[in-house]
Amino acid sequence: MFWLPDVEPLGSKENEMKLRRAWRAGAAVALAGAALLPACGRRRQAEVNPIVPSFTVSRPKAPLGSAVEITYTWTVEPGAKKIPESYRAFVGFSDPKGVMLFEDDHVPTPPPSSWEPGKTYSYTRTKFIPIYPYVGEVEVRMGLYPYPGRGERIVLKGDDAGMRAYRVAKMELLPQTENIFLVYKDGWHSPESSPQTPTLERTWTKKDAVVSFKNPKKDIVVYLEADTNYKAFDQPPVLTMAVAGKSGVTVPIANSEVFLEKVRVKAQDLGNDEWVDLRLSMNQSFVPKLKGVNSHDERELALLVYHLYVGEADKLGNLPATTVVDAGPVTLPPPASPAPTLVAGKGAPASKTAVPAGTPAALKSPGPARTPGPKRP
Repeated sequence: MFWLPDVEPLGSKENEMKLRRAWRAGAAVALAGAALLPACGRRRQAEVNPIVPSFTVSRPKAPLGSAVEITYTWTVEPGAKKIPESYRAFVGFSDPKGVMLFEDDHVPTPPPSSWEPGKTYSYTRTKFIPIYPYVGEVEVRMGLYPYPGRGERIVLKGDDAGMRAYRVAKMELLPQTENIFLVYKDGWHSPESSPQTPTLERTWTKKDAVVSFKNPKKDIVVYLEADTNYKAFDQPPVLTMAVAGKSGVTVPIANSEVFLEKVRVKAQDLGNDEWVDLRLSMNQSFVPKLKGVNSHDERELALLVYHLYVGEADKLGNLPATTVVDAGPVTLPPPASPAPTLVAGKGAPASKTAVPAGTPAALKSPGPARTPGPKRP
């Protein structure tokens, strides 16, 4: 607090000027005193935990809707502090103005709580780039945050873009027209949103589903990310993927978790026709209403597809060899019966079953067997 000098009573301009000068002088003294206060009254800067995030991608330029292989690396330097339980990796893809377009948040492998000083941890994930109304350069930012959101992001060692998100790389998004275009034909229901992630669409197939694409006359890799309701089947479900009716794989499905398959098909197996069919055939299907899964759903269901992508092998960059399987020969068996139909008004299986018009023939499954992919974090 400071005191004003003695002045005459208010009422004249001269007295007002004296008061203003006294106020300014006193305020200057007060500000100078505040500047000399101990620094401990200010907020302390958070200490850096010497962990360095880094990011590499199989191809630096990728079309919207395509798949890329991302390798994440966390270098835990000597002196790094232990990370508490339940921390996840934050990965944001932002435009040049800093607006985040999409993300790849996940639990690192192994979890951060198990990291030890002096060690480096790397793992690779497949990312399907969303269909977003933007093409051009994107900046990739990484960090560590607590899940489900209690606490602060960890201060890491790197180029902080703000909010403890660290710049690690840049990519370029190309137009979706750079992809092989898929034409969805028989055996597909309408797309629907995921209850957990409304922006994510997925599509149920019938027992057999077909898509076609223009023959690139090159080796291709087919990406399929899907799951199903394992408990709704009378016997363990088996998926057969076949291209041009010549090459494919079989995938035994062991549970209801999401799986990812990557199948390489050689150019000579695509044939010489202008268009090529890709068939997804399950050994059986089910009707939810008959299984008590959903009392109102009378559709024939088999496989729930999240992503289906066909890429030219020479444009995909370096793919982890252990995650891709080469297609083997398959043959087409006689038509098979689909799931039972409903008797109108009774909600019970019909006494006879029939193959709906336009349903593709089921596929035999003698191709190379595949085990389900790892559980998605």
